Amino acid sequence: MRCLSCRKWSPYVICRSCHEQLLVPTVSTRKVGSLDVVSLFRYRNIEPFLLSKYTPAGYRLYRYFGRRHIAPFLEAFAEGLDAPARIIAVDEQPVGGYSHTALLARYGAVPGLRPLHGVLRAQNRVRYAGRSLRFRLENPRDFRYSGPSGIDAVLLDDIVTTGATLAEAHRLLRDNGVNVLFALTLADAR
Repeated sequence: MRCLSCRKWSPYVICRSCHEQLLVPTVSTRKVGSLDVVSLFRYRNIEPFLLSKYTPAGYRLYRYFGRRHIAPFLEAFAEGLDAPARIIAVDEQPVGGYSHTALLARYGAVPGLRPLHGVLRAQNRVRYAGRSLRFRLENPRDFRYSGPSGIDAVLLDDIVTTGATLAEAHRLLRDNGVNVLFALTLADAR
């Protein structure tokens, strides 16, 4: 196969050279309300990869990001946990044959940190891509939570733009007795 970045022949979806030179995380943290949101990349640095999420190549790329970036980050985080915690991905609704957030959560499963699949679902299917904060606030995701209460969790999504989706999810989880430790995203579009 060819590297999806440089197009050279590679046994991997992203060749080792591109992985080492181009896909070096630039971890950043920002506050969305009272929630800390940790992002591994700047959106502009991995935009073409993120935009592929509803294509067959997107499956391979999100699996790559889950294995190479989400898993090591969460593994390092989980070493400092006193008690096991869970990963709750934002809206694991399959589109194009798979759910990109479920895929990230699957590869984020490390000792002491396991995903709870399908427990946080949006009832509103409106697409937010390219929309203003006002539009996002006027058309909330209307999440439903069906998981256990009294747990610690990491909230997981692919991109944080305005933070409206993560803030809404955080409020609902908190109201349902879930202690959200922080949110983790691949990219910050700010």
